[in-house]
Amino acid sequence: MTAPAALPAVDLELDRTWTYGPDVQHGGYLLELLGAAAVDGSPHPHPLAVSAHFLSAPKLGAARIEVERLRTGRSVSTTRARLVQGGRVCLDAVVTAGLLGAPGEPGYAEGAPPELPPLEQCLSNTPQPGEPRNGITEQLDLRLDPAAAGWLGTPSERAEVRGWVRFASVEGAPRREVDPLALLCLADGLPPVTSALGLRGWVPTVELTVHVRARPAPGWLRMVQSARLLQDGWLDESCEIWDSTGRLVAQATQLAGYRPPA
Repeated sequence: MTAPAALPAVDLELDRTWTYGPDVQHGGYLLELLGAAAVDGSPHPHPLAVSAHFLSAPKLGAARIEVERLRTGRSVSTTRARLVQGGRVCLDAVVTAGLLGAPGEPGYAEGAPPELPPLEQCLSNTPQPGEPRNGITEQLDLRLDPAAAGWLGTPSERAEVRGWVRFASVEGAPRREVDPLALLCLADGLPPVTSALGLRGWVPTVELTVHVRARPAPGWLRMVQSARLLQDGWLDESCEIWDSTGRLVAQATQLAGYRPPA
């Protein structure tokens, strides 16, 4: 066990790669950046549990990730990472990390991957005419179940979005396979569940918790995200990510705001 210790900060430049609308940074992308900084140089390279609070929206340009190792034990380490810009904390996360080996057989398991239509029957989540640019749709290859894509067709009665996902092939580069760090990004990768209900508006994340359960096998992932309650401008979202072998590899919950169009 070690006492808390400040680690070297990470300087970075926030660009438009993952932005959407008026250059809003994707929360999952930012969380992966913090997760990578938190496990860098640690004997525990894989995030297991991450809890993040989104305090203010960062802008394009220079930013810094400040890192403090809170504890290093034999099986896990716990690290605090903060995204700071212009002296303001934009994102504050605590990352508990360990080492994910080959997945064992579950001692208990409930649930199953979402039932999805074949890929060729799903809808590609590409920007629609008149909509602003969305960097998320450029970075992710997302094929949505038409029955849960209300904004692309008939609104659903259920606040649920589900589909196939993998990283997109960008500018001829090899397609990135999903690793444990990437699961932090993908846990916030689906469109908001309000979209399935046919509701337009902004859905900013306030708090996001991700549990990484296993290293994902190569190939398409299946994801499902749903809500229990939308009330007074706030909603919850619960997300599950299943790999190509049918194994649950990540779970996430978040509290988000709902801001309808003006």
